[in-house]
Amino acid sequence: MEARAGQPRTDTLRIGELARASGYSDKTLRYYEQIGLLRPKGRTHAGYRVYGRDAAERLRFVKNAQSLGLSLGDITKILDITDAGGTPCAHMLAVVDRELAQIASQAKRLETLTQELRELRSKVARELKRGKAASTQGCHCVREIATAK
Repeated sequence: MEARAGQPRTDTLRIGELARASGYSDKTLRYYEQIGLLRPKGRTHAGYRVYGRDAAERLRFVKNAQSLGLSLGDITKILDITDAGGTPCAHMLAVVDRELAQIASQAKRLETLTQELRELRSKVARELKRGKAASTQGCHCVREIATAK
C-alpha cells in the first residue's frame, strides 16, 4: 500500500516511525528486513519503506522472545510458520525445551563454581589467619589456584 502526499497514513508507518514506536533503530529494522524477520507492506512513491500497524506488534514479539533467550533464527522460524498460516506451538515447545536444558546446564556449572570459590576462599582465609599468606615463595593463594582441581 502506498502513502500519498497530503493523505494521512493511518494504516502504515514509515521506517522511522516504526523505529520510534518499537524502540529499535532504523538500522536494526533494515537488518530485520534483510533476514526476513520484518516485511514492509510496500514503498511510497519516494521509495520509503512503509509497514503495517501489525509490524509494531511483531517487533514486540521479537523483543520479548529475545529477552527470553530465543535466537533471531528461532524467532524467524516461529514467525515464518505463523506467516504461512501454521501454528508454531510444536516448534516453540522444542525451542523452549532446548533453552531450559541450556539454562539448567549453566545453573549446574554456576553451582559448582560457587562451591569451588567458597572452598578456595576458606583455604585462603585460613592461611591469612595463620599468618601464612606470604613467604619467600610468593603468595599461598596463587598456589592454591594453580593446584586446584
